Amino acid sequence: MEESTIIIKTLRWDNIYLKAGLEGDREGIQFAIADKNSRRVYPMDYFDPETGELTVNITNIGGAKMLSNGVWYLKFREDGGEWKFLPISMDVGYCLNGMDKVYRYAGTCYACVFTFVPVRENGELIFEMTFTYMVRNDNIRKRKFKVEAPKLKKRFVKKLIYFLENGINVIYQIVSHITPKNGTRVLLMSESRCPMSGNLKALDDRIKQRGLDKKRLKMSYWFLKTLEDDSNFKILWVWLRLAFITARQDYIFVDDYSTFFNNVKLNPKTTLVQVWHAGVGFKAVGYARFGKKGTPNPWRCCYRQLDYAIVGGEFLREVYAEVFGIDRERCLPYGLMRLDNYLDAKKVAAFRRDFYDKNPDWRGRKIILFAPTFRGPSQRTAYYPYEMLDWDKIYDFCGDEYLFVIKQHPFIMKPVEIAPEYAGRIIDFSAYPDINELFYVTDILITDYSSNIYEFSLHRKPMIFFAFDKEEYELMRGLHRTLDRHAPGKVCRTTDELLEAIRKGDFETERLYRFVRENFDQTEGLAADKVIDNIIL
Repeated sequence: MEESTIIIKTLRWDNIYLKAGLEGDREGIQFAIADKNSRRVYPMDYFDPETGELTVNITNIGGAKMLSNGVWYLKFREDGGEWKFLPISMDVGYCLNGMDKVYRYAGTCYACVFTFVPVRENGELIFEMTFTYMVRNDNIRKRKFKVEAPKLKKRFVKKLIYFLENGINVIYQIVSHITPKNGTRVLLMSESRCPMSGNLKALDDRIKQRGLDKKRLKMSYWFLKTLEDDSNFKILWVWLRLAFITARQDYIFVDDYSTFFNNVKLNPKTTLVQVWHAGVGFKAVGYARFGKKGTPNPWRCCYRQLDYAIVGGEFLREVYAEVFGIDRERCLPYGLMRLDNYLDAKKVAAFRRDFYDKNPDWRGRKIILFAPTFRGPSQRTAYYPYEMLDWDKIYDFCGDEYLFVIKQHPFIMKPVEIAPEYAGRIIDFSAYPDINELFYVTDILITDYSSNIYEFSLHRKPMIFFAFDKEEYELMRGLHRTLDRHAPGKVCRTTDELLEAIRKGDFETERLYRFVRENFDQTEGLAADKVIDNIIL
């Protein structure tokens, strides 16, 4: 991809002027502030040759007009060509958090609000500037953010959806309050993972092993990837059905963010428990990345209704109290239920035997499992930039000794494209449902900021962290802890570094043992039994 010939090296406010310091050849280049698709473009003609700064007057972007509500970008074009995004340096990216601006007016009854976030477009780092007109309201809980929009049609659609969401809540409240709560109904559900797996499956298995599903508990299940549907009205229809199911429950267990509970106020007699699909990784999630793009609403969020969150150990209580925005006391260090008997020798041997019976050509070869997390701000936009890997070098390196097996993050819907000439050595195994089972046959894990390191570390096998975008990921996503300091394995930036580490056996395994000591409590008993005995029974 051809890199831009010009870049923003500094960014600052000077009263009503946004000033962008540029570096690069300006000959024949025009600048503008524009929307994403360049349908609305406002040329910027003022450039100070002494300071090298491009200037935007936010009170007059042309024709004596203010900017309208929306998301805006600085763009440029060369010799009258297409408008392109104006890239920024990493230093500018890091200063964006301090660039947000509020302009109050009309006796402080109104305000114009500017917020900045770094994003990646067409392979380059840029910034989005969101401009919003806001009305003061001393009771913030009465603000209807969900129906505010700059255009009449958009406001109508949002108000209709808002009305239907409230209708679903009314239906939930009616059904919930006419259904007696007797402590017997249990719902296991996920809006992002299907079929049931991980901690929820471990809990379900243990309930059935103890015969509680026949003696006392009435089990219900809901596993549907709601957010994959782009139609708000289809989602509302799904939620209408879900309202009848959830309204009857005494206990609800979820394993991820559940948008449904953003819109329904739970009956106080119903207990909502988060069993979170992950252990602990490096990427910040939930309220730990508040203010970043795609973060949860501070008021209307399913996390605010949690009664408990089950975490892997005492060390993680502070981490997930921050993530879910709940008190530390509600984060119960019972351990991860999916790790109950996870390393049982008979279970491991049985899986390996069955696995190689189904994949006989893999016998005798070492498996390198490539399982990074996704990129993008949300589930709907999740992707991974596979072009950062040199497939030719990986294929040559594998030879007859290794298999390079890819396990995509479940949020990524587009299959990885593997050229036919790489068949036999580079394999897409993303359809396999349980990555933790694959760890039984994995010799080396390559990941990045993913929480899959948590389970894999128990095997005491080598890990490598492929972090080509380390600084940018930390800037845009946010991290709980840095890779350089806390990764339980070697950190690499390029395919060459990656393969060289494997070739030399340079895995920095002392970091792995330290990670295990810090993150796992030595406790007795099964985590699933603790959840059942202390929450349900």
